[in-house]
Amino acid sequence: MSEASAAQSPWQTARIVRIEKRTPRVTSFFFKLSRPFLHLAGQHVDVRLTAPDGYQARRSYSIASAPESAGTVELAIERLEDGEVSPFFHEVAAVGDEIELRGPLGGHFIWSAGDGGPILLVGGGSGVVPLMAMVRHRSVRKSAAPVALVFSARVWDEVIFRDELIGLDDRRDGFDLVLTLTREPAQRASD
Repeated sequence: MSEASAAQSPWQTARIVRIEKRTPRVTSFFFKLSRPFLHLAGQHVDVRLTAPDGYQARRSYSIASAPESAGTVELAIERLEDGEVSPFFHEVAAVGDEIELRGPLGGHFIWSAGDGGPILLVGGGSGVVPLMAMVRHRSVRKSAAPVALVFSARVWDEVIFRDELIGLDDRRDGFDLVLTLTREPAQRASD
């Protein structure tokens, strides 16, 4: 999205209502928006943090929640050791805290259940986040569009949304998960 388009989306306050650890390095933060918006699966938001001295840091994060999430937006944020914004979320942020965000932004990598399929989604690490919004949207809409998600992570413990994805794959309703690990043998949870 161009800078001009982003400027048309006003900043708003969003309150953290839930925090869920996904992997050792990725945590989902669920935000209640002061002005709820409708987003498309695959879009992102800009987050702005302002320090007491007025310094501001901005980062873009893909939306993990389905468009049907009713006023709550999930951002799955990976902690980057040399990051400026992600350490705040992982070390400081708590339920009840408020941040500024704007969006939804981006319209080039989106999918709606009405678009049909088949769809091939390929992602690695935190790159799965916008794809997860698409997978969840498909599930909520009970779309018959065939979707295959090829997802690569380094190790089993770093598979973001692992249990949810396996559960969706186990339904055998046209969603297929192909999971690869690059630093240990592949495994699959068995119940």
